[in-house]
Amino acid sequence: MFKFFITLIVFTFISLPFNHILDAEASVLSKEMLKKEIENYGEKETNKVPAAYSKKDALKNGDVIVKGRNTNQNAQIKRFVNNVKNKKPDFIRFVEFTTKGDPVITEYQFNGKLIYYRFDSSRVQSDKYRKGTFAMGKFVAATKVLEDYCQKIVVNSNDSYLTNCYHFDKVEF
Repeated sequence: MFKFFITLIVFTFISLPFNHILDAEASVLSKEMLKKEIENYGEKETNKVPAAYSKKDALKNGDVIVKGRNTNQNAQIKRFVNNVKNKKPDFIRFVEFTTKGDPVITEYQFNGKLIYYRFDSSRVQSDKYRKGTFAMGKFVAATKVLEDYCQKIVVNSNDSYLTNCYHFDKVEF
């Protein structure tokens, strides 16, 4: 009986590391496949906004204004989500303006396989709109431009986001 318990314990400890290795290998393979898709993404429509960009320019270009969206802009968002679900390429740009009128731009481009995400707060002088993370209890600001490639969009009433991304676990939408 004692031999049985020892064998069971040894088997359990040996099998745990192998499960972990298999999971890690599967993650690396999917990451590698995602990397190949990124390399073949194609031409991007993002980052074509001039340095001086006003609310008037944004409306003229069909951008979604974050504060004070209208029904047409809500329809644009729904169209983009439906196009992603139906694997139809699409592009959408959100612009939020600071109290000084500086644009904070978030762009999403879907090529039929991946959603390219680009967040740009480079036109804002302060760090108020800068993304970042907390490390050791302190906020660490990231660069003013963040980019990622994601495979899935999740939309629900409380929280909408992109997931299965190359760099980040989740990305805002």
